[in-house]
Amino acid sequence: MSDTIKVTNKLLRKFFKIYTQVYQTPFMSQNQIARNTGIPRSSVSRYLEEMYEHSIMKGPQIFVKPAQNYHLYASFCQFKDPYIAYKGLKRLPHVLYRSWNCGKWNITLISDTLMNLPLLKGFQTCIHQGAKSATYLPKVTMLDWDKSMKKIQQMISTPKKKTTLYEEIPINPWDEQEWILYSKFKDNTRVQAFPILRKHKIRYETVEKWFSELPQYTNIHASFYPQGVLNYFASDFLFQSDFHRQLTNVLGLLPSTSVFFSVGQYLLARLFVLTKCEENDLISLIHQLKEKGYFTQFRYARALFE
Repeated sequence: MSDTIKVTNKLLRKFFKIYTQVYQTPFMSQNQIARNTGIPRSSVSRYLEEMYEHSIMKGPQIFVKPAQNYHLYASFCQFKDPYIAYKGLKRLPHVLYRSWNCGKWNITLISDTLMNLPLLKGFQTCIHQGAKSATYLPKVTMLDWDKSMKKIQQMISTPKKKTTLYEEIPINPWDEQEWILYSKFKDNTRVQAFPILRKHKIRYETVEKWFSELPQYTNIHASFYPQGVLNYFASDFLFQSDFHRQLTNVLGLLPSTSVFFSVGQYLLARLFVLTKCEENDLISLIHQLKEKGYFTQFRYARALFE
């Protein structure tokens, strides 16, 4: 465990109130958060700093929706030496994200072009590759593991209607300045805007309009990890399923932010646990969901580094 912070239940509830406001309205001012939560404005500012410093809250992040003129591709691969592959992939211009895994695959990568994977040094096999949906982070609604497990049990029922997270909009109209704004705000929409606008000579009216139109072209989500994200174990599940939204609705009830996106018939779910006991509960839940028909098979890999 690392980067620990002593968080009392009382303080955690205040953090959670602030996160809830930011998740619902990513650009909400600190004054408005204070009015909505009853937490003094000076405390809201201090708590936000602490939440970011200890990775209790991340973002809000921006995830661009697929469009006729914009696609990202996810690949789940096995390399002979994942350490060398992980380092080498960082140098490739089309690779936007990569993680080092341990399990049925050892490298996850997201790229802005459909990569010819056999050309990569040390590549062995790819268990799945395809255009991905926009990433979706459900809202955390409870903080207690046992209570979340109880709520999940109440939610479970045999799914019937086929669903996917993949939705493609007709076109993404962003120009060069708007893509610059995306590159600067994609990891946290709450960073100070004026230094960015001055550096890139972008008018405030431009960013104001861009912010207002973001929901048309993106998902915007904050994430919440009550004990700090570095203190969790991240597990990646690749489900072969016709019921992506139903799986997301159930697994999204865990007491920390889960990460989801669709790739064809597969749903990637990155789920976070704190203890071996929680991990055992999660594996039991996964097998229960299979029995109920939520998916036909899954592959599993522990996420090590990203």
